[in-house]
Amino acid sequence: MSDQALHSELVQLTCDLIAIPSTADQPAQLQAVIDYAERYAQAIPGVRIQRFEWAGKPSLVLGLRPEHIAETRPHAEPNQHDFEQVIEVVEPMGMETLVYFTIGGAEICGRVNPNAGATAEQPMKLRADLSNMHLIDDVTGKVL
Repeated sequence: MSDQALHSELVQLTCDLIAIPSTADQPAQLQAVIDYAERYAQAIPGVRIQRFEWAGKPSLVLGLRPEHIAETRPHAEPNQHDFEQVIEVVEPMGMETLVYFTIGGAEICGRVNPNAGATAEQPMKLRADLSNMHLIDDVTGKVL
């Protein structure tokens, strides 16, 4: 799958998932959301999918550390995917700059080069390294 096709698929998935009502107390609806996301994820080379349940309810959170969300670079490695996001907060830290943005109601933090041009309220091209993602049990907080 090309980077552009993957980007389009992930944007469509995000739009579709945002349109689904809250699933907090609706295990059947939550299962439908997970099934929907899984169909998209299966098309991404190198992605491994496992399902988990807690108290009869599917429950997972995807976690990426800030250093695994960075500015785009000329060449992507396997499992690295580019996306564009409007940056809400820019926090210069000297040798690095932290950028904060929101996806699906979750605050996300990335770590970029201070010279990458991060500007609050402006879009920025970022790269997520999914080789370093963690799946977290939403109920216990344990990394799976």
